[in-house]
Formats: sequence, structure tokens, C-alpha cells
Amino acid sequence: MSMDKQLFALVLIALLGATGMNVRGQSLMEYIAECEKKYGSDADLVNGEKYFYPYSRVEGDPFLLSKAQLSTIRVNGKEFEGQMIKFDIFNQKIVLEYEDLYGSTSSLVLRNEWVESFSMSSLHFKNMNGPDGKEGYFQVILEGAVSCYFGWRKEYQLNLNSGVQSYYFTEPEKTSFLVTEDGYFPFRSNRSFIKAFHNDHQKTIKLFMRQSNINVKSSPDSEMRHLIEYCNSLSHEAS
Repeated sequence: MSMDKQLFALVLIALLGATGMNVRGQSLMEYIAECEKKYGSDADLVNGEKYFYPYSRVEGDPFLLSKAQLSTIRVNGKEFEGQMIKFDIFNQKIVLEYEDLYGSTSSLVLRNEWVESFSMSSLHFKNMNGPDGKEGYFQVILEGAVSCYFGWRKEYQLNLNSGVQSYYFTEPEKTSFLVTEDGYFPFRSNRSFIKAFHNDHQKTIKLFMRQSNINVKSSPDSEMRHLIEYCNSLSHEAS
């Protein structure tokens, strides 16, 4: 299936709430054929915002990863594999790269209200509310009774070391938080991580982190996932 067909499907599936069309049991191609029959194949239905890169004279870029990544995107309960995207963490936008009717590469900003989640370069992201109540895309480390997420951002700053006025993007910065039945718990150190748990578990978790040589400030995702799995095992034992 061509990228134009996939992009067309992305937009049409986002209209499900308005159309009331049932797609259960249909293949993607069957669904596209039904939508084209109902609405026609008017390109105006592809009404996401055309993306034009506005930072050509800026050092760095607003993306988590500079090059487009092969991705799976989930839109209104439907998954689309093999999509090429960039994650703009400065603006919290997903930029979809696709081949247009003329064979050229074009870019489209997907509407945040359409995208439920996406995976790229072994990282999984979810559209959700953060600790401040604001919606955004957060990296999922592990979900359960205790869930762990990372938020990513960049700053757009004036370069004071240059002889002329210029701007640059900082390196990606990570914020981390847990979600439990008691709410959101941002953490930046082992100490603030442990404080998210009830007193009867804090000593046990502290010992586990020490024995496993875990420092939440610098541990890779795999170690953090292992730590959250352990914390969830304590929750299961207590239930």
C-alpha cells in the first residue's frame, strides 16, 4: 500500500467519532475502499497542517532524534506500522514524513488529539497528562500499579557567545515521574524516588537500589524498567 493510501487512512480513521462507521473485522484496505466510496478520495480530507521547517538558521533542531525514525503510530485505536516520523519535543508535535503524489518527500504535522501513542527507535510514547496537568507525549518506561514516565524537552536560547544575534536548541533534557494510586511523583534522585512510596516499602526499595547499583539520574531505561517491576512486585505482595 502506498504512503498516500496510508496517510489517507490515518485522516479518515480520525473521523470515526463523527461518522459512526464500524471498522471491526475489516482490513485496512477494505476500510479505505469503504471510506473512498462514502466520501470520495478528495485530497482535502488530508487536512493535517503542512509542516515547514522554521529553524534553518538555528544551531541544532527541536527534535528528540534529528533523523526521521521508522515508527508505529496508534490513532483512535488503529495502528499504522512503517511510518517515518520526527518527534518535535520543543513544540510537542509529531511530524509525519511521506511521499506525495509527485514522488517528493513532504511533511505533515499530525493533530495531537488524533494520536494516542507511537513507538520509534525502541522507545514508546503515550499522549497523556503530565504532573502539571498539561497534555503531552511522554516516554513510557513501564505501566502498572506503579507507572514510570519520562518527559523530554529542549530550550530555544539566544547564543551569547556569538558576535551576531543567533539562536540554538539545547540538548534534550529529561524529567521523570511516577504515577501511583496516590497521584504523580516527580523525581530527580534516588531519595525523591523512594519518597513516592509508603513508609513500609521505602527501606526495601532503598536496599534493592543499592544492591543493584541503580542511580535514577543516570540509569538506562532497562535498569529503570527493572526497578519499576520490582516496585510493582511489592505492591502485589501487599494486596
